[in-house]
Amino acid sequence: MALLDLQDRKGGDVMRVLWAAAAAAAGRRLRPPDLARFDRATQAARAMARRRRAHRRRLKRGGDAAAYAAAKASELAAEHAVACRAPDPVRAGRPAARTLATLAMNLGAAAPELSGAAAGRLAEVLSPGAPGR
Repeated sequence: MALLDLQDRKGGDVMRVLWAAAAAAAGRRLRPPDLARFDRATQAARAMARRRRAHRRRLKRGGDAAAYAAAKASELAAEHAVACRAPDPVRAGRPAARTLATLAMNLGAAAPELSGAAAGRLAEVLSPGAPGR
């Protein structure tokens, strides 16, 4: 729910956040040039995912379950394309400790729409030791 809230209410980019989280899990601290590299590599695919998401949301209000399901699958395929075009998170950034603090820093950099406290809370939700993991 935290990622959907970021996407739906704050205009955040979930794929960018997940990439930053993967980098942190690999022990990599991201800097603005690393995020800019991600943005350049995935720009077209993220634009397609946004268009497909908007289309799916319009269909959700219409009540056509089959069309909605097809649009949802199309949106997920576009998000997969983003992941395929993203730089390898294991090689991104600089070496860092695999800590909650590194994850929070990467998330804050990847999602500037989050406050520092919100990035920390999201880091806790995404961390492997979080409840429900």
